[in-house]
Amino acid sequence: MARSIVLNTKALQANMGLQSTSSMETETMPTVNTAPVVCSEPATAVVPASSVALVASIEAAQIKKAQMGDLAAFDWLIARYRQRAIRLATQVLRRPAEAEDLVQEAFLRAFAQIKTFRNDCAFYTWLYRIIVRLCLNRMRSPVWVISRNVRTLVGLDGSRAGVQMPSSPAPSENRVLVEKLLDSLSPILRTTLILREIEGLEYEEIAQTLNVPVGTVRSRLSAARSQFQALWLQIQEETHNV
Repeated sequence: MARSIVLNTKALQANMGLQSTSSMETETMPTVNTAPVVCSEPATAVVPASSVALVASIEAAQIKKAQMGDLAAFDWLIARYRQRAIRLATQVLRRPAEAEDLVQEAFLRAFAQIKTFRNDCAFYTWLYRIIVRLCLNRMRSPVWVISRNVRTLVGLDGSRAGVQMPSSPAPSENRVLVEKLLDSLSPILRTTLILREIEGLEYEEIAQTLNVPVGTVRSRLSAARSQFQALWLQIQEETHNV
C-alpha cells in the first residue's frame, strides 16, 4: 500500500513568506521572503564528520559492488533511499497510490543503468534524476491528462469550485490548502519547488537532477514562488471576506 507523505507546511509557508488568515491583517499583505531558503526537513542532531565520512565510504563500496552485479549491495542502496524516493514521487505526482509503483520502476532502471554512474554527482542526485524523469513522463501521458481533467471537474485534485474555506483555518486545513496550491502549479515548476523546499537540494543539485543550467533552476523557482504566493493571497483574501 502506498504511503501518504505529509508536507511540512509550516516550514514551506515560512520559506515562501506567507501567513495564515488567522494572523493576517486586512491592510497588510504577505511578501516573499528573499532570504536563502532553508530545508523543510525536521531538525536532526548534528552528525560528526567522521560518521558522515564513514557512511559515504560504505555507500561508495556498495555502489561499486552493485555495479558488478551484487544484488545485496543494491538492496542496501534501496533500503537507504527508498523512503526519500517515495516522498519525492508522492510530492511530484500528487497521487500517493502511484508513488510506490513509480519508485519500484525507478529502482529497476537504476539497477539496469548503475554501471553508467560515474561518481560525478551524489548517488541520490543521480537517482532523483531517474525518478523525476519518470514522474514527468507519466504526467505527460494522454491517460494522465484525461484523468487530471476528470479529477478537476469533480474536485478531487484541489479544485476550489464549490468549496468554502472557514474564516480561521486550522493548521491541518492550512496543510491541505498548501497541498492544493502545489497541485495547481505546472509539473516542472512544482517539481523544482519540491526539490528545493521539501527535499532541501542545493541549486547545483537541482540543476543536475533536472539536467538544466543553474540559471534555469533559479528562474523556475522564482516563477513557482510567485505563482504560489499569488494563489495563496487570492485564497486568503476570499477567506477573509467570507
